[in-house]
This record gives sequence, structure tokens and C-alpha cells, in this order.
Amino acid sequence: MKISHSSICYPSRYTHEVCETMQVHVQIEQNPYELSVETLYEMAARINKKRSFLFVSKVLGKHIPIPPEVPLVASALLASIYYEGKTTKQMPGKEQLIEAVKDGSPKNLQAAYSIVQQLRCQLDEPVVFIGFAETATALGHGVFDCFTDATYIHSTREMLADEEVTLYFEEEHSHATDQRCYAPERYLDNEHSICLVDDEITTGKTALNIIASIEKQFPRKEYTILSLLDWRSEEDQQRLKAFEKLHDIRITTYALLAGTIQVEGTPSLVEVPTIIGDSVVEVPYFKRINLKSLPIPLPHYPYSSIDSFGFKNASNYSALTGRFGISSDNKQDVEAYCQRAGEYLRKYRTGKRTLCLGTGEFMHIPMKTAVYMGEGVSYHSTTRSPIFPINRESYPIKNRMAFESPEDPATMNYAYNVSDMEYDEVFLFFERPIEDNRLEPIVRQFKGLPAIHIVDFT
Repeated sequence: MKISHSSICYPSRYTHEVCETMQVHVQIEQNPYELSVETLYEMAARINKKRSFLFVSKVLGKHIPIPPEVPLVASALLASIYYEGKTTKQMPGKEQLIEAVKDGSPKNLQAAYSIVQQLRCQLDEPVVFIGFAETATALGHGVFDCFTDATYIHSTREMLADEEVTLYFEEEHSHATDQRCYAPERYLDNEHSICLVDDEITTGKTALNIIASIEKQFPRKEYTILSLLDWRSEEDQQRLKAFEKLHDIRITTYALLAGTIQVEGTPSLVEVPTIIGDSVVEVPYFKRINLKSLPIPLPHYPYSSIDSFGFKNASNYSALTGRFGISSDNKQDVEAYCQRAGEYLRKYRTGKRTLCLGTGEFMHIPMKTAVYMGEGVSYHSTTRSPIFPINRESYPIKNRMAFESPEDPATMNYAYNVSDMEYDEVFLFFERPIEDNRLEPIVRQFKGLPAIHIVDFT
């Protein structure tokens, strides 16, 4: 079967040949920073009956490996769109940020990241930023980082034992639909504007679902939906307007790239069943690196999680993510900790080509840590999203690793485009300590590498 992936470019119109039985037509309507489609995404076929395609982001640091500075700079560009819309002012260093994303050279990325570190944008009122699990937890954190007088929460798919859910909503098109927020009510029990951050909006239903949940408990007047890509149709936009009228609220949307899509056909690809290896197979040696020895305090939360089998993990959660809420006062704590952690881990590097792999929702601290680990570092994260791999030059997902999630063995996780990158070593980043038997499925995937480092951040 002939499988191709190409983009035929017309003025603001693209046709993506995902495979011979599926096309995605894209009409670009808004592109405020004149970023090319090729800079922001590529198209792949998704193994999902609800949505058979995926915009594989080239700036998110989720599905494919990229320099760790890229998603942090892209987050700042998204923050810039929001800042300009709210204040009519221009974010300092915006042109350099745009150039770094377009160019992608190490020199420009490092210079742009230096700008990001110094950003202290002030809005007219406090804002609550909310990032969506699992893909946009780091994106939301990166946007939040650019502002003063702000707070940040990210939703989660994890379940906590004996803890009340502050918010619950559904992500209807997702493989895992349940979304929860465990941040204390004080983060939402106010009249502050809320800005929802996601990597992509296709219909907008997920954002409306969380807004409806907020309105039941913590009503307010103003919301913003912020995304890298916005593909809502006219019908979707009318639904949003009707929702605004129903709840007597105002919802503003901003995106780096906005337009409409039309999908023709479905992928005629056969999914190969995932075979879970026998646990008696020899597992390669791996080295645990305990960051408790770092001479910088790491606040934590003593909550227990519970997985699909009822297993409780009583290891502490980091207090430097948005899982339980953070404020602008924590920005320097996060930066200092990640810098110290990165410089410490750099001493453990054994090669010139290093993969730093975040896990699931734990993305922002790993990517920020990877920035400080030296040259030759690539970063991305494991994901729940199943994508068809096709080993063709013009297709973005060449190969994949499939394994049981260390946090919940009932959930399959994936890592893409790893096996052909010829890494010298991998650093696997976990928010909490993981038992050796639960590490086996993911560690076994890297058995061909000379060095495997397991790092937990509590």
C-alpha cells in the first residue's frame, strides 16, 4: 500500500495527504505572527474512533523530540498574543522570540530563552491560568510564567485517594475523557478572569465543559481560551456564542494559528496489537538519581494516588507544578530548582546525544531542567495518545514505543521517534518515585542504550 504525507500549499490553504485514504484540508484565517504551518505542526493518523487525525506539534515537546528551549519560547509567544489582546502593548523581545521559533538555531533559542526568563508582564487584574492534562500542562505553565499577579492550575487524569475533586469535566474526543482539578477552592473562589490554555482547539467543547463546571461553583464574568492552534468551524463558534448568552459571560479566544479544517476519508491502516513482554525478560541496568540531595528545598504535598487496580502510591507530589496550584511568587523557586537540578544531572551525562523524557502530565519541570543539562539534549514526553507510526520521510511519526504506564499499568503509554535517533543515553523523569517492577516495561524499551537514568523529583 502506498502511503504518503505531503502538503500542497496555496495562499493560506493546505492539503495534508495523511495516507492514501485520508486528506485534511486546512484553511488559514488568522496568523498574527506569520508563523509557517511547517514551523508549528505536521499531520499524522490517530488511532481513535472519535478523531482519526492528529496535529503533531513541533513546538510543544510532547510527541516528538525537540530542543527543550522550543516549548518554553513557544509558550511565551502564546502569552504575547494574550498580553497584546488584553493591554494593546507589545511583549518585550517578541520579535526575537518569533525569530527563534522560526529559525530554531541553538544560538537564537538560547537568546530567546534568556528573554523568557526575564519576562514580568503586568495585566490590569489578577488572572487564573488553567492548563489541560495531559498535553498542555507545560504549555499552560509556560504561559503563566510570563506574568505577575497570576496563579496556575492544571487539570489531571490521576485519582487521589481520600481527596475531594474541586472541578470535574470531560474531554469528549480524548482517549481518556475524565479530567479533574484538585487545586484548593481558594484558587477559583474569586472573581478573577480565567484563561484556559490548550495546545489545540478543534471544536471547543472541552473548554466549554470546564467553563460550565466552573460556573456551577465559582461563577464569574470573563474567560479566555488560548491555544497554539484553533480549528473551530462556524458551527463551533456559534455554539460558543450561544453558551456565552446562556451563562451571561464573555469568552475571548486567541491562537498562534486559526482557521478551519475539512477531513476526507479515514486511515486505512491496520493497528498491530501491542504485545506486553514477559516480566522475566532481562531488564537492562538503570541508575536511579535521587534529587533529595540537592541543596535547595523542594516543597511537596503528602497526597496518595490510586490507580485502576486500587494500588495506592503514597509518595509525595511536587508543589512546583500546577497540579495543586501555584502563584507568581513561586516562579523563582521553580527556575532556581530546575537550574540546580539540570546542572546536577549534567554531571551524570555520559554521551553527546542525550534524550530527556518527561512522563505523562509531568512535563514543565523536566523540560526546564533539560535546558540546563548542556548541549546535545533533546526533550519530549511519554503520552497516552496512540498514533499510527509510518516509516516514511514525509510523515512525522516514524516509530513508537508502547508500554504499560509506570503510574497505572492499566493505561498504555507511548513514546515516539526515539529508536532512530541514536541517543547515547536517556534520562527518564518522574514526579514521584516508582517501584522497580513498575519501571520494567518502559526501561525495557531502552535496552539498546548504554545508559538509562531514572530521576524522580521528590
